Amino acid sequence: MLYFCAVMPKQKVDEQTIIIEALKLFRKKSYFNTSMSDIADACGLQKGSLYHYFPSKEDLMKRVIKTVHEYFKNNVFHHAYDKNLPPHKRLENLFRAAEKVFLDEEKGNLLGNMGVETALMAPEFNSLVQRFFLDFFHAIKTIYQDKYGDKIANELAERSVAEIEGSLMFSRVFNDHSYLKNTTKRILKRIEEKPAEAAGANGASRATKAKH
Repeated sequence: MLYFCAVMPKQKVDEQTIIIEALKLFRKKSYFNTSMSDIADACGLQKGSLYHYFPSKEDLMKRVIKTVHEYFKNNVFHHAYDKNLPPHKRLENLFRAAEKVFLDEEKGNLLGNMGVETALMAPEFNSLVQRFFLDFFHAIKTIYQDKYGDKIANELAERSVAEIEGSLMFSRVFNDHSYLKNTTKRILKRIEEKPAEAAGANGASRATKAKH
């Protein structure tokens, strides 16, 4: 007599799958409100199996941040260094690519949220988040330097990153993407200004004014 045993196929889960599922949950629930059990369930794993890949939630979060940063370097920031295009077009390509990622309902704006969250409650991630924003700043400054002097380029890059961060917060708080979209339009318009106009622009056009 032959006995047949039904064997359930093993679900294929690798580190990248875990990182993506963790990213979705951190985006939706925040790092602090997401447990390793939540992540294991999302991946179809036992909690113990998840620890085989990542010894702690902190280690997993660090990998998530590095993965997001690497994605931005390869798919967003690289537009800043395309010297075959004029500054305005490079800035437009960069912000259109960033906007697409930030507005993704599942994966977007992790580092935008983490920028504030980690500064207050999770300093162990600060250095990783800072590297992301420094790369963001440097990419924008590189574009502005092709049109303005170093001082103005530095000021405009700082302002642009701050405005994007503020508009992301408003977009999420009020569940309204127009804050980010209007901020992007304002930044793109600014690069067309003459150096004196750009240098003299004040903080009135901040994210809080995005709808006016």
